[in-house]
Amino acid sequence: MQRFTRGRRLLGLVAVALTLALVGSTAAQAANPFPRAIKFGQLGQDNSFPAALATSLLNPAKNPAGANDWSCTPTAKHPYPVVLVHGSVENAYNNWNGLSPIIKDQGYCVFALNYGNTGIPGVNATADLVQSAGEIGPFVDQVLAATGATQVDLIGHSQGGAQIRYYTNLLGGAPKVNQVIGIASSNHPTTLSGITELGRMFGLLQPALAGLEFAGFPSLSQQADRSPDPQAPFYQNLNGAGETIPGERYITIATRNDEIVTPYQQAFLTAGPGATVENITIQDVCAIDQSEHLSLPYSKNVAQIVLNKLDPNDVRPILCYAQAPVFGNTQLFG
Repeated sequence: MQRFTRGRRLLGLVAVALTLALVGSTAAQAANPFPRAIKFGQLGQDNSFPAALATSLLNPAKNPAGANDWSCTPTAKHPYPVVLVHGSVENAYNNWNGLSPIIKDQGYCVFALNYGNTGIPGVNATADLVQSAGEIGPFVDQVLAATGATQVDLIGHSQGGAQIRYYTNLLGGAPKVNQVIGIASSNHPTTLSGITELGRMFGLLQPALAGLEFAGFPSLSQQADRSPDPQAPFYQNLNGAGETIPGERYITIATRNDEIVTPYQQAFLTAGPGATVENITIQDVCAIDQSEHLSLPYSKNVAQIVLNKLDPNDVRPILCYAQAPVFGNTQLFG
């Protein structure tokens, strides 16, 4: 009888252990619902802005990892190639070497252009804004011709976010664009963390803007907030008759820590008739993400949001990562 009792107790303990293991496993999965198998890169693979910048100084025409495979054929699951458009004073490599390989790893065809150069290798998107906008269409046409796709998804950072909207809204790009995704987009003129107000106060703003034009960096001057004076023609054209066009989908991801596009809400859009707009502040999604302007394209959390927007039929929960300013933590913490 005593042996039977011990055996029953043993079976009971085994059952409890199995139950705890099962509950623990379920709880762990619930607390840590990793959204998808994403390769964020390893140490030394230029998956932070400073690291990618250093490489691009030596090789300014280098393609971001995963980008510009002109033999890539879109799949039925991901029929739209992704075109990445960099920001001011950047290039395709140092802007997109974090996000490009992630998108490519998920089965997309990814392409990235360099545009708007005014003479310094690797320092792009410095030319007149309207002139630079004209370079996007031919690149999109090249992508469509190579892949056989009918449309692309456009992703732009900073000036690039405004440029993809200019191309879509004003240059006839809409039939070729599935959606417009901006990351810290300069969709409206910026105060540059108050520098423009300070310059105006001391009568230095106009001379400074003229100096940028003279030095061959007109895009930097044209993105500055000139209030109460009229804004540059680029913004008058882009926003004067409404910020969207009917039938188009726009997503903007911004950061409260933005030091370039300020106030950070200048990145956001107002939907006009027939358009869909989603304005996202990264800290509202992941409070521990402290990315600023330069590191936002390298944020693991932004990457997950982008993947969800690229494939709305496969939306996954966001697993939040702590992200630091400038470095983005992708390189430092794996």
